Amino acid sequence: MSVLFPLSVQLNGSYSLRDRARLSEKSCWGVCYYVWVRHTEAERRILKSFHRVFCGGKAEESQHWVFGEPQVPCYFIFGDSLVDNGNNNRLPTTTKANYKPYGIDFPHGTTGRFSNGRNIADFIAELLDFPNYIPPFKDTIRGSNILQGVNYASGAAGIRFETGRAQGKVISLDQQLKNHDYTISQINGLLRNNSATSAYLKSCLYMVVIGNNDYLNNYFLPFPYSTTSIRFTPQEYAIALNRQLSSQLKSLYGQGARKIAIFGGGLLGCTPYAIARFNTQGSPCVGKINNAVQLYNVGLKSQVEDLNNNLTDAKFIFVDTYKISMIDTSNQGGIIFDAPCCEVPPYGSQCAPFGRVCANRTNYIFWDGVHPTEVGQESLASRAYNAQSPNDTYPFDISHLAQLPLE
Repeated sequence: MSVLFPLSVQLNGSYSLRDRARLSEKSCWGVCYYVWVRHTEAERRILKSFHRVFCGGKAEESQHWVFGEPQVPCYFIFGDSLVDNGNNNRLPTTTKANYKPYGIDFPHGTTGRFSNGRNIADFIAELLDFPNYIPPFKDTIRGSNILQGVNYASGAAGIRFETGRAQGKVISLDQQLKNHDYTISQINGLLRNNSATSAYLKSCLYMVVIGNNDYLNNYFLPFPYSTTSIRFTPQEYAIALNRQLSSQLKSLYGQGARKIAIFGGGLLGCTPYAIARFNTQGSPCVGKINNAVQLYNVGLKSQVEDLNNNLTDAKFIFVDTYKISMIDTSNQGGIIFDAPCCEVPPYGSQCAPFGRVCANRTNYIFWDGVHPTEVGQESLASRAYNAQSPNDTYPFDISHLAQLPLE
């Protein structure tokens, strides 16, 4: 029996179980997604019957996106520990979150997320109406689960290859893009058609959360990165990062991405780690770090505008993490901004294994030395998705990007 048969066939369950057994899971999902991106609404209704007869069970109960419930068919995540959900677990690195108390408030416990609960990527997945959180690349080497998307993020990773290497092996953004190439080849195998794969990928959402480690785990880390701060002034370093990230975003575009959200650097000088390690000179935060990040953010916003002007069949948006994170502390009674919720070793950035945690986690902005609590991550994700201020995103927010029709 041919897998890619005409949709005019009436799929009424008359095929034998032997015929049904001939359709592997790969072939079955290949048909479903090929049809979904290539055919009309009337033909898609037939797809429901196809799924019920040949893929098993009721289509409405499927855990995969087939019938358009999520706002985009798939969601790909690139970045660092703010969105890493387990890719670092098996790497020889000290930058891991696969031990308690990480995940203390997450339904599945400790997974490798650098949070007490959900992270930014999880909240965006919920806001996009995905039925499941996007799985890490390490768990999606094979199988149809890649069709809903993949999370490539790696704790301590950066725009620059050497960033985070002092902690051990990390998956740099360049390597994450190579991993995405592998995913595309797997999707093409499922859809069995290059044009169908291209049409499918351009409807997906791509989120890039990167750049913070290029400061905290590179430029402002004296050992072993002293040559970086000697070689570059803050302005020169920001320009170098902007240029390299722009090239990487163009590579992502070349892989078929057309809806891309890029998160800028955060208020890194206000993290408990930075406050403990550097001299704040009487200020609440470390000014030299925040000033350097702002130079990068200004350049990144300009790069996003250039990308939109030059790659007119795609849309890039900038999420201003720095401005979203700015809170008037004088008007936030009971909220703790400058201390971590979990026990952190002196001058460290991560929770001590099995260490103490605060009881009132909703009152803390930071979970450990650098990562927000679940409450903080939810706040950032919700404003990235649905901007509360014109300064939150540019030129619009993720909710508009997801719904944007692109030719």
